[in-house]
Amino acid sequence: MNSAFDQCSLYLIPGQHDYKTKEFSHFIHKLWDIGFISQKIDTQSTDNRYLTGSRFLDHIAYMGCSPAIQFVPNKDDENFCHVNIHQYDSARLIVSKKQSRAPHCPSCKKPVKNWNENKTSTSILCDQCHTHSSIGEFNWRKMAGYALLFIEITDIFPKEAMPQQILLDKLADITGVEWVYFYSCR
Repeated sequence: MNSAFDQCSLYLIPGQHDYKTKEFSHFIHKLWDIGFISQKIDTQSTDNRYLTGSRFLDHIAYMGCSPAIQFVPNKDDENFCHVNIHQYDSARLIVSKKQSRAPHCPSCKKPVKNWNENKTSTSILCDQCHTHSSIGEFNWRKMAGYALLFIEITDIFPKEAMPQQILLDKLADITGVEWVYFYSCR
């Protein structure tokens, strides 16, 4: 069964795009300790996919009267809410393919409509003021993120759910850097 949510995710990223956890297993253990994640979905895989933890709903607030959230996979549908943790060797830009918006330049604050054509691996040339800025400095309006470390919460349509401040504070305590969030649909 496909839904509008199966290709959308909520992402949490460090506010410093170059932050990388030195002890990845310690980071995972801390997420387990706060009840955000539970068991690994496939213990034979190198993927870092986890079922949601016992306190997940204390950390993520769903909007609306009675959202229908599937937390466990069933044999007919692989789409369910779970947590993927991605860490890369170089910063990546994850951009929403659906419902995308032009990022705003950090210099002139105007939308950069041709950003993808004016992008290098680390910067974008603004087609308005003609300045080069780091990808991480652009205002992506919560529809993209640039980082080394991503916490992806699957099957969340943009603005259907939001991280609670308690989760952002706990992530900051664990890592020593502030955290932000965005949405992306493939």
